[in-house]
Amino acid sequence: MQISKIQPINFKSSNYQVSVSKDEQKTVKNNSELSAKYLDNLAMINTPAVKKVDKNANKNFQYKNNLRSMIQNNESVMMAIVPRTFTAEDLNGDDKITLCTGEKNGTFLSAISRLDELKADGINTLHILPIHPTGKKNAMGTAGSLYSPAKFVEDNGDLAIDPMLIDKNDPRSANEQFRAFIDECHKRDIKVMLDLPSCASVDLFEAEPELMAFGRNGEDKTPQGWADIRMFEPWADETHRELNPKLYEMHKQYVDACIDLGLDGIRADVARAKPTEFWDKLITYSHTKDPEFGWLGESYTYECASPQVNMMYDRPEDLLRAGFDDYYGQYHIFHDWKNAKEFNDYVKMNLDMSHRLPAGKSLIGSFLTHDDSSSMIHGGENFCKLTTVLQSTIPMCNPYFVDGFQSGDYYDYKYRGTKNEETFTNNDVMDEHRYRLAIFNLSRKPGGDHPDIERVLKGCLKMRSENLDVLADRNSSFIELHKREDKKDQIITYARHNNGRTILVVANKNPNRRVTGIIEIPGLKKNQKLVNMVPEYGEKSEFQPYQNELRVNLAPADAYVFEIDTPNIEKDRKGHVFKQKVTD
Repeated sequence: MQISKIQPINFKSSNYQVSVSKDEQKTVKNNSELSAKYLDNLAMINTPAVKKVDKNANKNFQYKNNLRSMIQNNESVMMAIVPRTFTAEDLNGDDKITLCTGEKNGTFLSAISRLDELKADGINTLHILPIHPTGKKNAMGTAGSLYSPAKFVEDNGDLAIDPMLIDKNDPRSANEQFRAFIDECHKRDIKVMLDLPSCASVDLFEAEPELMAFGRNGEDKTPQGWADIRMFEPWADETHRELNPKLYEMHKQYVDACIDLGLDGIRADVARAKPTEFWDKLITYSHTKDPEFGWLGESYTYECASPQVNMMYDRPEDLLRAGFDDYYGQYHIFHDWKNAKEFNDYVKMNLDMSHRLPAGKSLIGSFLTHDDSSSMIHGGENFCKLTTVLQSTIPMCNPYFVDGFQSGDYYDYKYRGTKNEETFTNNDVMDEHRYRLAIFNLSRKPGGDHPDIERVLKGCLKMRSENLDVLADRNSSFIELHKREDKKDQIITYARHNNGRTILVVANKNPNRRVTGIIEIPGLKKNQKLVNMVPEYGEKSEFQPYQNELRVNLAPADAYVFEIDTPNIEKDRKGHVFKQKVTD
């Protein structure tokens, strides 16, 4: 209900002026009941449009964090969002948000309006990119990089929050508004994971030098290619492996603030920027406050750009042993893999790695992250749908998407590289990395012109949620299948099997050409009915089952999922069956 539509007793809606007759005025003086009614109506008129949340309200709703267990059980489905663009209002279509013309950037409170949309799509976890005040010196873009924070924690222990994300018309504090958003997520059983930047802005570097790293000649350490950030110094004495107490204390306060707000976990940006001792201590501390607090590490199986200047090599296994629950992995270079073998080998490599780690370690479906170019440029709409099917069915994986993917956003902003008079940094040039999600400017709401991607995404995630026993359970196997007549090895095919159930995945990696071949499937019967479990798209593909084999003619970037009756397939494919580590 809108406050403007409430009609208080004995009041006119225009100008909210009191309209009380002389007789009524006399009555008011002598009648305490009417006086109370008068005061109640006056209070109602002066009530803010958005009321402060009563912490005792909705007592029947009880929420309990279980993000860590969800990640370990491959049940988290993540969406990365940028609050300042999530609900932005670009009125003139120039892709940028110009506040002085009445356009609006997103806020925590406006973000609530999109939660039902994400829930309906099948998203159960949000990865919120950094929300802190951005640095102004040497800034990237006119709003500042999300990963160049001017402050992490306020003096009172609250999270430091970018004022842009706060609704100025709401009386609640910044942290109260953020908490309201988190509470609305939890009411929909959506977990919330906050991004922890790995470095500091130049502003923070100058304000807190005792936190910062310096070279042998006293120069500040800057990661290669990033003029707007400076590296932290994690060591007080690296030789004796003593951590920098002030840096650790700041991160400990950060964890406290996150848990006090009700956040469910942290995504650690460039996790390799700090030693494993640092993470082991910090993650262990977080679990003393919330055993289910989840940790996602931005770490790759091998880092494409390593070694960068002033940045150590990636070391995912060490980070996972130090307490991270899952890591990024390398699916973001899927488009560079030449054939199905490279894809299958990577799946098997992660399953093999799990047996060298504590049970329950996982990774995300990082086919697209905010650091990667839009999936649209690697094969268009059908390529997006293909990667959605794959990450919904591969083992040891928590599906992961970026806002805008669901409608095919190219992230190619019209304003890129132009000057803008409205700036909030010392830079008037609107820097953005082409084809990547905007993180340097006040930009339009993410979205493209291919809404059918969302239909396929929604259908795949629904299928996955209905078959977690085969597609997510750590006991479920990944079975490599032999092929014939697929000369360029473009047919991706594998079986997932658990407790007698088999789900078969068949896909064409090539986004440009059809491919034919024969898949050998021991136990497959000639009369096997093939019912696609995921939404169909693109050109029509053809399937013909025979005894122990399936002949296929696949359309470009097409993918199908079938349940087949092959209860003995693990035995029949002995030597080609792989599983994630189940228990310690």
